[in-house]
Amino acid sequence: MIRSRPAPIRTLLACGLAAPLFVVVILIEGALRPGYRSVDHFISELSLGRWGWIQIANFIVTGLLLIAFAVGLRRALPTGRGFRSAPILATACGLALITAGVFSMDPTPSYHPDSSVPDKPTLHGTIHGFMPFAVYLALAALACVLGRRFGAERRRAWMWYCFTTAVATPATFMLAATQYNFQTQVGHNHGLWNRVSLAVGFGWLGLVALRLILDAADARRAPGATRTSGRRFTARS
Repeated sequence: MIRSRPAPIRTLLACGLAAPLFVVVILIEGALRPGYRSVDHFISELSLGRWGWIQIANFIVTGLLLIAFAVGLRRALPTGRGFRSAPILATACGLALITAGVFSMDPTPSYHPDSSVPDKPTLHGTIHGFMPFAVYLALAALACVLGRRFGAERRRAWMWYCFTTAVATPATFMLAATQYNFQTQVGHNHGLWNRVSLAVGFGWLGLVALRLILDAADARRAPGATRTSGRRFTARS
């Protein structure tokens, strides 16, 4: 019987780089989509219309890659603070993105290409509506967990970066929500703040993934270092 070798830790951690790429895709698609205004439309509205499959795929593929990243986290952080909760939170974020892709947003009065606006929210639209909150809550909690771990390792700059992200990511999303009227489904500038919140949160996630990849590479070069010791974790890559 042939046994496949497990994916290297650095390969799994590299899947976290999908987070900033997610933002790149929505920025490009938002700029190219006819009738779509990035400043005044949520990113989920890119799931509508003829080209909606691109954003749906963006949700699902990014979610799957974040789950792979969570597996990398579990292997890279075998002990210490957050070694259980960090992978769980990364998985929750990935699952919420996948769900957002499977259950698309309902068309809105301001943007409803190739479809009509339903008289009342559909089931799939309602499910989708909860997913941004799940993503941002999981992301903020993950930032807090890793911030505490970086603090324990005396990496103060990373610690404060994590804690700042944990506050700024949901705060900017809530600012987007205040610019949108959920009854009339019309607003202004909410799309801009939606993108700011994603750039802050997913940009942080990509940089953390890169930091952990470099740490795993350092651990591989250190002879005999296979577990947490001293200031920095080490991992078998």
